[in-house]
Amino acid sequence: MTPTEDRKTPLYGAHTRLNAKIVSFHGWLLPIQYTGIIEEHTATRTKAGLFDISHLGKLEISGKGARPLLQKVFTNNVDKAKEGGIVYSPLCNEQGGILDDVFIYNPGGDRYILIVNASTFEKDLAWIVSHNNGSAIKDINDSLAGIALQGPLSEGILSGFCETDLAGIKHRRFVETRVCGHYALVSRTGYTGEDGFELFVPSGNGIEIWDALLNAGKPRGLLPAGLGARDTLRLEAGCPLYGNDTDETKTPFETNIMWAVDMTKDFVGKKAIAEHIARGASEILVPFEMTDRAIPRAGCRIEKEGCAIGAVTSGSYSPTLKKNIGFAYVTPPNAVSGAVIDIIVHSDIKKAVVVKAPFYRRAK
Repeated sequence: MTPTEDRKTPLYGAHTRLNAKIVSFHGWLLPIQYTGIIEEHTATRTKAGLFDISHLGKLEISGKGARPLLQKVFTNNVDKAKEGGIVYSPLCNEQGGILDDVFIYNPGGDRYILIVNASTFEKDLAWIVSHNNGSAIKDINDSLAGIALQGPLSEGILSGFCETDLAGIKHRRFVETRVCGHYALVSRTGYTGEDGFELFVPSGNGIEIWDALLNAGKPRGLLPAGLGARDTLRLEAGCPLYGNDTDETKTPFETNIMWAVDMTKDFVGKKAIAEHIARGASEILVPFEMTDRAIPRAGCRIEKEGCAIGAVTSGSYSPTLKKNIGFAYVTPPNAVSGAVIDIIVHSDIKKAVVVKAPFYRRAK
């Protein structure tokens, strides 16, 4: 593989067999859709969707220094993840800018597994290594395939193949178990707004497990789903996307994720974030709904009474809500729920209103 060549996930063969439309995504060849984004989105909301998430970065950090290292580089308190638990946290630089947002898994025994974004894996790894205090840091990307089974029927579909009682895996919890007779790390974090599971399994067993879930779920309405549906689902669920809605130029303060920052502990970027809070934000990330008919896209200018007040970072049609929705940075006076804003779409002024996230919340 040359440095510029896109990588194939362990499930690539399954996607080509299903005639998926393959695209290049942060250095990986991944399906953007199989039968259609709206159809795959709706199946996930009402039945189940099966996603390839093998591109997500995977690191294992172990040893006596693992916990202190993670407490130093992550803003959230790693101790929130008891054994078998998961904590979400930004990873920040010295200026408080967000390098990535990460799920930290705690299997116990001075061992942690990090699930990071594909686009930031090398950067994250280098940053963590630069702060290492003697911990063992292992790149486990190639050893594991990733499969996300999402939707209201996901537990029933997976239960036929998993050796663990899935009802016992609560939200933001995980187990190391066996699926189809093979090792599997099975978690319940969710990125779609639906109930569901993430499976990290040996790369060589990935297609076998994918096919087993697909064949069992198809009669119940499960569809394989691509990046297109994953994006519309996460947007409805109110989940910001790194690289679109957050990046190194933004701190957790202006991205509205201070709930994932523990200012009672010391961490890289704490001083800068505190100073940023004291100064106040010049712009804040907000969710919005279009009231005029138009689909907002990233980069669309936002105005108020003819003056620029921000820009759209994510935008799409919501198949579930039948509305056009998005995220945007706007000035603080316009970052309150109910604020009316103007979004410039193809040179036309279109009205929108700031709302509260998530846009969609599943029935319990």
